[in-house]
Amino acid sequence: MEKKLQKESLSKFVLVLGVLGIISYFLHVILGTLNYPGYDSLSQAVSDLTSEELPSKEIARLYSTFYGLFSSLVSVILIYLYKNEKIISLKVGMYLISIMYLVSAIGYALFPLSDNSFQNLMHIVVTILVVLLTVISLIMLMIAFKKIKAKNYFYLTLLSFFGLMGGAISLNVVSPNLFGIAERFSVFTFVIYLGIICYFNYTYKKAGKLSTYPHVYTER
Repeated sequence: MEKKLQKESLSKFVLVLGVLGIISYFLHVILGTLNYPGYDSLSQAVSDLTSEELPSKEIARLYSTFYGLFSSLVSVILIYLYKNEKIISLKVGMYLISIMYLVSAIGYALFPLSDNSFQNLMHIVVTILVVLLTVISLIMLMIAFKKIKAKNYFYLTLLSFFGLMGGAISLNVVSPNLFGIAERFSVFTFVIYLGIICYFNYTYKKAGKLSTYPHVYTER
């Protein structure tokens, strides 16, 4: 009983962290844009806001760091919460998406875009890892949500998957003048999904009390 209460408390904490992470990310975009004279949201990437030697760097990196901190804490706690999960697809999906958010937070913090060719190369490597982990984790989570009959989360994950893929594909198709829009389609979906997964975790860990998933019996 005490262990279950501890997990419920951690799940509430994760939900709060997820919301704070999303708020921090959008503050990094909004305040970074306001502090970057001439910045064009339609054509420029969000990552430009934290590039070296730009006026928006300090304020954008500050809130980007907060986002990275909150998303990393969420990831570590989720890994702990699902270590004994009996539904394998859910456990693997949660592990992979948690690792993905960790790689994203740490990797982009260590290798922001700059004039350094090695740093830019590592930025691309981090992006490739994030994309691969995202695709695999979302597929595993869709399988899991289908299995536990969590229809809303299945469709939200499916929508997120197409949003991420659609944004990534359109980067190579749209006019350079609309590059920023296409990139934001993927990036914002990625960030908002953090909140979705945090809220799912909150409802799932309270399933025994609220009967949200009465057909699933497992030690959570």
